[in-house]
Amino acid sequence: VGKYDDVSDFSKGMARVEKGGKWGFINKKGEEVVKPEYDGVGDFSEGLASVRIGDWKTGKRGFINKKGEEVVKPKYDGVEHFSEGLALVEKDGKWGFINKKGEEVVKVGKYDKVEYFHEGMACVEKDGKWGFINKKGEEVVKLKYDYDKVEYFHEGMACVEKDGKCGFINKKGEEIAKVGKYDDV
Repeated sequence: VGKYDDVSDFSKGMARVEKGGKWGFINKKGEEVVKPEYDGVGDFSEGLASVRIGDWKTGKRGFINKKGEEVVKPKYDGVEHFSEGLALVEKDGKWGFINKKGEEVVKVGKYDKVEYFHEGMACVEKDGKWGFINKKGEEVVKLKYDYDKVEYFHEGMACVEKDGKCGFINKKGEEIAKVGKYDDV
């Protein structure tokens, strides 16, 4: 008690700790696994946690493993947690995806907007049209849909909208419930 200025709840066996304005991690034995040396840290997800060097607005972000090793050097302006083996990363206002080795699976800037992976597919946007990519970064569903109703895949199906009318597609991009048939779903 009194060793740290701030602590978080345990998540995935680790707790964030702050001392003198710097953050690190302890395990459930109270051992410092990652010394407080970062300006910010996120919770662990799929074995990796985001770290930040610098202030919230202009600092650079990367990822460490539970040994405290920098798996992805802090070089991104923004990062999100890992989901289905990939993480969203941002540089200069553009987004992409990296794997746990730090390799860009979907090049930062290829799309204007990207969403998380669900059931192996992620919704992506370029020039105002939306479609879906797989974990290899391949466009499986052509970018031709409007955003208002484009949603994640659930049970192998996704709701999509075109010209104000909705329908459903499968993971091959085939229309299961004709797009344009329904006003809302």
